[in-house]
Amino acid sequence: MASIINTGISALNAFKRQMETTGHNIANVNTPGYSRQQVQFTAREGEAIPQGYIGSGVEIASITRSYDAYLSTRVRDYTSSYEEFNVYRNRANQIDNVIADASAGIDSSLQQFFASVNDVADDPTSIPARSVMIDRANQLNDRFASLDGWLEDMRHQLNQDFERQTNEINALARSLADVNNRVRTLSGSTGGAPNDILDERDRLIDELSQYTNVSTLEQDDGTMNVFVGTGQALVVGVTYNTLGVIDNPEAADHKELVIRQPGGLVVNVTKQMTGGSLGGLVRFRDEVLDESQNALGRMALGVASFFNAEHRTGMDLDGDLGSDFFSMAAPEVLAGAGNGGTISVGFDNVANLTTHDYQMAFDGASWSLTDLDTGANVALSGAGTVASPFVADGMSIVVNSAVADDSYRLRPTRDGASGIGLLVTNARDVAAAELVSTSAAAANSGTGEIGAGALTTRSGNTKLPTPPGIAIDFQSGNQLGLTAGPAGTQFVDANGSALGASVAFVPGQTYRVDIPNLGVYDFTMTGSPAVGDTFNLSDNTGGVGDNRNARRLADLQTANLMLGGTASFADTYGALIADVGTKTYQAGSNAGMQESLLAQAEAAKSEVSGVNLDEEAADLLRFQQAYQAAAQVIN
Repeated sequence: MASIINTGISALNAFKRQMETTGHNIANVNTPGYSRQQVQFTAREGEAIPQGYIGSGVEIASITRSYDAYLSTRVRDYTSSYEEFNVYRNRANQIDNVIADASAGIDSSLQQFFASVNDVADDPTSIPARSVMIDRANQLNDRFASLDGWLEDMRHQLNQDFERQTNEINALARSLADVNNRVRTLSGSTGGAPNDILDERDRLIDELSQYTNVSTLEQDDGTMNVFVGTGQALVVGVTYNTLGVIDNPEAADHKELVIRQPGGLVVNVTKQMTGGSLGGLVRFRDEVLDESQNALGRMALGVASFFNAEHRTGMDLDGDLGSDFFSMAAPEVLAGAGNGGTISVGFDNVANLTTHDYQMAFDGASWSLTDLDTGANVALSGAGTVASPFVADGMSIVVNSAVADDSYRLRPTRDGASGIGLLVTNARDVAAAELVSTSAAAANSGTGEIGAGALTTRSGNTKLPTPPGIAIDFQSGNQLGLTAGPAGTQFVDANGSALGASVAFVPGQTYRVDIPNLGVYDFTMTGSPAVGDTFNLSDNTGGVGDNRNARRLADLQTANLMLGGTASFADTYGALIADVGTKTYQAGSNAGMQESLLAQAEAAKSEVSGVNLDEEAADLLRFQQAYQAAAQVIN
């Protein structure tokens, strides 16, 4: 019934609620996730009188949040992007700072080692110089191992972070499901769910966006479905799934992210967990940590492989054949749990190695090789047998036995830095001298000369007999002919293909002779030999003071041996530094941009949802005056 008393009471109650709400806003000015609340009034239905309708006061229509879903979504999106790039940048920056540091990286140790090799080349019989060379080789090995160990420590920490962050995500999922349950229960009651509960749910979703991308979908019952990553369901109504961390079936140190559903279904979602700090960790591991460790291993394998090959072609201080100088780690082969066969993997050409991991699989009829970094199929040449192994990206693969669905994860360079070791520990065993010497017969009448030459590839353990060694005669028809030497000695071309026992003579040309049970020897001839002139290749007996092999060992430092024959060791390490530095810079630039966008989005959201104390104080005075006026009406 319309009356001035009822009208005044309705106003008194309405403005009392208004002041209570304003006080609630002021009290929560510093509460994270709180949205400013407003009281919405509506006029009561008037009462009919003969002259028309007379008003009957006011009532509260609703108490609503100042909330904009679009602005909230923008803040979450920018939060996820910023956290992803920030985590990526911070982790990558750690690697960048170490590998680029002159005192901590490989470059200085590599230079010191090759400087010691040059010292041996300058004084090949010096025991102190040889001892320093061995010490510097040990220091280089230690530097490779320490850097690899440090990267392994980073991997261990990263795996622990995976566990910690998935646990925190699961705690948020559980809390969101609980809040959804409260919202659903209260949504059917008068007035619906309290605004503070909705703020709590939004705050939990905001926290979740720090770990991964988040999207939401509100249901008719008031509950909110929450999806993470690229759309994986985390919370559905009042139920939630959990994230977990498991070992890769083949590589236990390569953790995978899974979602476990209440029914027991487990789905691998590693590639789908994008955005946020968790997405940043996954990207850092796949793009920086794995690549850096593999690149470091590739460089160690390159140094060991090429140095060994050259050292084997020389002769030590006791006149013995050179041996491998460094030990090398074999490619890591990780077999699937259900495999029934086996494969053997070695190196075909270290220069062609990449920094990628691979998946080798057998479907029962044929083998396939997949690059796990790019997802591309890698062509396999050969038949996979001992006589004709599969060859791809510097690897040599022999299938010992195979069963359908066999699968292997191949890491050709992962253990390279940790597996390098020193095999030559005695200073006298450094092979500084050349195995073969060249000479021209004293009776030669022409002006032909034979160069010092070098054994470029060693394939056996039998030195040249002395005498007679190998005799090369200049024959009529401008031909060089092999007239004496071990059976089967012949000229070969640059690819190792046989040319026969004689070849045409071209002054200044390099000739290559394949010596059975020893290797391939290269030499040059100049001048104008006379028919019947003889040139000899013989064992370098007594030539322990020769420095030719030491000089070639020193020249390896600047030779383009790596990256398909396009880069030196220093260039290869520089490429690693440049790659990590570029990725770090790009991540930092992206993080800075996303931070700026996030600040703008938060400011826009705060304009709508934030509590402004000046406005609230002014409103409090205004509502207090209205309250006093309503009291005066009643009075």
